[in-house]
Amino acid sequence: MKFASAETAVLPALTEPLETPAHFGQVEALFRNTVEHAPVGIAFANPDGGFRHCNRAFCSMLGFNVEELSRKSIASLTLTEDRESTIAGHARLWRGDIAHLDVEKRYVRKDGSALWVRVSTSLVRAGGAEPVCSVEFLRDISARKEMAAALLQNQSLLATVIAELPLALLACDVTGRVTHYNRAAVELFGIPTDDTPALPRGAYPVTSQVYQLDGTTPVPPEERPLARALRGDHVSDAEFVILTPAGAARTALSSARRLLGPAGQALGAVAVVQDITERRLAEQELEHVHKQLVVASRQAGMAEVATNVLHNVGNVLNSVNVSASLVAERVAKSKCTRLGQVAALLAEHAGDLASFLAGAQGKYLPGYLRELADDLVRERDTAVAELSALRGNVEHIKEIVAMQQSYARRGGIIETLDVRMLVDDSLRMNEGAFSRHGVTSIRDYRDVPLIQVDKHKVLQILVNVIRNAKYACEEAGEKRVTVRIRATDSSVLISVIDTGVGIPRENLERIFNHGFTTRPDGHGFGLHSSALAARELGGSLHAESAGHGQGATFTLALPLAAPESPDVR
Repeated sequence: MKFASAETAVLPALTEPLETPAHFGQVEALFRNTVEHAPVGIAFANPDGGFRHCNRAFCSMLGFNVEELSRKSIASLTLTEDRESTIAGHARLWRGDIAHLDVEKRYVRKDGSALWVRVSTSLVRAGGAEPVCSVEFLRDISARKEMAAALLQNQSLLATVIAELPLALLACDVTGRVTHYNRAAVELFGIPTDDTPALPRGAYPVTSQVYQLDGTTPVPPEERPLARALRGDHVSDAEFVILTPAGAARTALSSARRLLGPAGQALGAVAVVQDITERRLAEQELEHVHKQLVVASRQAGMAEVATNVLHNVGNVLNSVNVSASLVAERVAKSKCTRLGQVAALLAEHAGDLASFLAGAQGKYLPGYLRELADDLVRERDTAVAELSALRGNVEHIKEIVAMQQSYARRGGIIETLDVRMLVDDSLRMNEGAFSRHGVTSIRDYRDVPLIQVDKHKVLQILVNVIRNAKYACEEAGEKRVTVRIRATDSSVLISVIDTGVGIPRENLERIFNHGFTTRPDGHGFGLHSSALAARELGGSLHAESAGHGQGATFTLALPLAAPESPDVR
């Protein structure tokens, strides 16, 4: 089959039917021009696959000219991965096993790049029974293939992001059948996996028991957030107790919404569940510690013990309050509700999800979900860190309470002890506040003799002085508190040295007066009571400072022998 150049073909006016013999030449010219200018690639090939003729579109697709293609074959221009199936398909076509061949394959362009095409191939017969050549029609489907690959990637990314969310997610269809859930939901709700015996088809997959906050009143499936949302209820921050198949009791906070289609039709519902067990445990433990504080104060039986407990625990309670506030604030501002918005958006485009994800708006959805997942992971990590700090501070309070109870039970008893142990106790009581405000503590101890002293009173003095040193350093550039222990022939000297704001000369004596304070929230009790306690111990407490911005030194002097006192027994 031989074709003339399309540029030389001239079609005279056709006034009679094409079937008349006079118009055979015109028909040939019409056919030739149609093939040459067709918007799809057309190629005629010999039985061995060698190209006989290719139209302009075919040449343009592959980047070859007609002469170059005349030296090529279908197999030689087919990508290696598709060559075997292409040869086999053409063999079946020429044997007559199939009437035509319709496949998607990749040709190799002149520049070496691959071109995805849809190829429809048939055999051409020249009036006889035996075919003389094949003709294939090509359509460039590269854009569709790229879109399909991008869609598959986006769908995989979306599935991965949802699966790795730190929140449990459940979704159901309009019949209430659970259709989607992620890894967190599997763990929290005891949903069977491939490694566990499967439930009967269509069964409710949640095996964990769900209770009201009392932990004993069951919540049936039809009253849980997912089922309620399916009925049209808006469920926000509903709290439940979930008992997993392993026997672990978890406290969960759930929100759920109905999924609606573009026309407002119900498509199902989605529920998001957050495990808040650690937060609830921390709150319960904090309440328990407060009760211990009350019991300790009552056991002491006097206002002084209660005041000292408040002083000792105050700094740690500030840390507890900050951590609890941060956790509450982050939970209140959690971005988990945005997941429901994404679900609603997907439901809105449920009928054309593939087109939506590949469209101008939908292509940003996987990236947004990844950012949302990162935000949720950061929320979780921050909450876990704050809860860890909260529990650490609660343990610290418990230690302080236990220590204070011990001192209260034996208040007024004179004991022989190493004063360095009392200094370490007082620093430990303040270490939470030191860490929060970035203050460094330094121990400068020397060997000193044992002393006979009421350790409760000594601890009261040291806690107050060290706490004041911390406050003094809040606005200083270098925040450092040094505790130095030395001995003279008659006394043990404990000095607390800070790099803080300093003390004006006129305040060096007034600072120990009752009610005197330079802090807006101070009450002027700590240093006054400490000075009185030091005198009761037979010692003294005095302050030194070079002036404003020069720091200060408070020195507690304790006698090596206990003073004679009617309180001693």
